[in-house]
Amino acid sequence: MTPSPTAPEPAASPLLAERNGRVVTLTLCRPHRRNAMSTAMLEHLAAELMQLTNSKDGAPGALVLTGAGGTFSSGADTREPDWRDLSRRAVRRAHFRTVFEALHEAPFPVVAAVEGYALGGGLELALACDLVVAGEGALFGLPELGVGAVPGGGAVHSLLRRAGRGVAARMLLIPGERVRADELARLGAVERTVPDGEALAAARELAASVAAGDPALLTAGVRLLRDSGHLDRTSALGVENGYWWQAASAANREPALPGVTPS
Repeated sequence: MTPSPTAPEPAASPLLAERNGRVVTLTLCRPHRRNAMSTAMLEHLAAELMQLTNSKDGAPGALVLTGAGGTFSSGADTREPDWRDLSRRAVRRAHFRTVFEALHEAPFPVVAAVEGYALGGGLELALACDLVVAGEGALFGLPELGVGAVPGGGAVHSLLRRAGRGVAARMLLIPGERVRADELARLGAVERTVPDGEALAAARELAASVAAGDPALLTAGVRLLRDSGHLDRTSALGVENGYWWQAASAANREPALPGVTPS
């Protein structure tokens, strides 16, 4: 009998959650597979993100995403029994897209804490976060072309915006290419590098400082960041104007007179 794609994981759960004050940490927990993202892990991650987003009282001020066992994630789990079945791959891709959409819609900042490898879907997951903190020796790559696929979770778009066409082309077209965190930091795709082994502590410290801000303003800020980065200047200013008014109202401020451009 063919094993189910959602067969039980060796660990109690492929995802662990921990709260410290206003910061929640979600840990990808399949270290025996370098945290390759199985269908079960994606289902857990999507459900947890939606629960945190929709929480009325317990929504975090910031979220940290990390991986167990000294690595972030080696990407999609190509050893799942039905990996080459197109219909099941489409189902898994839908789960990936649900996770990325949940990250985009989350009303709180999300910080990736990366050690070891962030490959394929793992790289896409890291780049879907608002901030990336990485051990200086962490390695990032897109091996998809070497395993009969192309990236499907926005990595190329994110790399083009955050690091430039050159590094995006290298990582996409040379499946074995691995780019160190310190190079991506110089290019702007990684916000902070720290000594190896210290990414999680540094990400939690950063998340705690961010989470100390006003929740309504944080929500407006992260949505402005996510919604305007790909737009032309005129469109981006329109989005900014909308969030300015939303933040002013939420913070109980006296808005500027109608028709006057806010500053």
